[in-house]
Amino acid sequence: MKMDMRSQLEKLNEAVAAGEKSAARQRLLRFFDADTFVEIDRLAKDGDRPAEVVAGYGCVDGCPVYAFAQDHEVCCGAVGRAQAAKIQKIYTLAAQNGAPVVAMFDSDGAKLGEGIDAMDAIADILLAANNLSGVVPQIALIAGPCVGSAALIAANADVTVKVKDADYYLNPGDESAAASVCVEDESAALGKVRELIALLPANNLAAAPAYEFDGAAVAQAQDIASAMEAAADAGSLFVFDSDSDCKTAFARVGGLPCGLLTLTGDKVKGCAASRLARFIRLCDGFSLPVISFVDAAGFACLKGAAKLSHAYAEATTAKITVITGRAYGPVYIAAAGKSAGADAVLAWPCAAISPLNPEAAIHLFWKDRLAGLSDPVAGRQKLAAEYAEQECSALSAAADGVVTDVIAPAETRSRLISLLDMLAGKRVSRLPKKHSNIVL
Repeated sequence: MKMDMRSQLEKLNEAVAAGEKSAARQRLLRFFDADTFVEIDRLAKDGDRPAEVVAGYGCVDGCPVYAFAQDHEVCCGAVGRAQAAKIQKIYTLAAQNGAPVVAMFDSDGAKLGEGIDAMDAIADILLAANNLSGVVPQIALIAGPCVGSAALIAANADVTVKVKDADYYLNPGDESAAASVCVEDESAALGKVRELIALLPANNLAAAPAYEFDGAAVAQAQDIASAMEAAADAGSLFVFDSDSDCKTAFARVGGLPCGLLTLTGDKVKGCAASRLARFIRLCDGFSLPVISFVDAAGFACLKGAAKLSHAYAEATTAKITVITGRAYGPVYIAAAGKSAGADAVLAWPCAAISPLNPEAAIHLFWKDRLAGLSDPVAGRQKLAAEYAEQECSALSAAADGVVTDVIAPAETRSRLISLLDMLAGKRVSRLPKKHSNIVL
């Protein structure tokens, strides 16, 4: 029997209208450029209800992006077979077309009524995401609850952006996990993700988008705290949250997207070193140049130092180091010097580069002068300062070929732009292997 077209169109319109007002779909419409979002499998159901996720593709500032948003209004966004099938399709399409994936989480966890099938569904999503790691950028937006096994998917993203009050943990009672960026509300989170998309290449084979820029510095570089802002193009600095002085950021420098980091402190903690190492590996995965600003006396954790050393040595992207202050012993070896694989090492005139902390060095090399001190405490401090000036100066390091050049802080931005242009065609061949074995 031939179906009546009008009645079938009415049924289609009713089915489509049922999902038009979902919060998840509205979230995706706000995220993408106007009139570019195309939903996939919009009529897919889980039993007699819509699948607990809205998925599709669109453009962000004209660039193709794949995305999904969990729908908390349907079964609390619980992850089951139907939801997993839609999400896996997003990862498959992103892999085939080389476009970023944005995952918007708003779910209370697995659909426990499906038993082991629900666990397998989450495992399948996690496998798809891990297979795509390093191929296209993956950004997790935690807009609502992101708890239980499903939180593993968000935690494996390259960058996580979390709304302030959203739960993000594996087990009930845990503290919320730390996200890369935490913002006040959903609108700010969507804006942050759009900023990130503009700073990242579409995939690991694509070049990062280049932009026109104003040659003037935004701020004057005076110390390591102001160095990143002074190096970045106006309005392009995207700083990740951190509870330490060691910062990471994306920014455009001379119109070219780069990764910027600061390695600073008397003793760099293991957690900070690990975070820096992961950031370097992210930049290297997408061939973003890494610019390191260094003013550190040492490490507090051997494992953290080893992770950071491994990340620097493994990275084949362009690497530029600016020593703004101290670079002693392991810090110079692991992260600051040419031995760490830096293509260029710049130093400010106040930089101090030495195999040993000056306070320790005077006990080895200036024993006779220490013995004659009338005031040991004040005397040691004075001798250490004198040793740093005489034996650890940036000019001495440049004379020995340890640093590429010594520059005034005000020259930093212009020299970085010049070096980035020179290193644009960098190519490195490595010994064939499955992967390196980084300390974890």
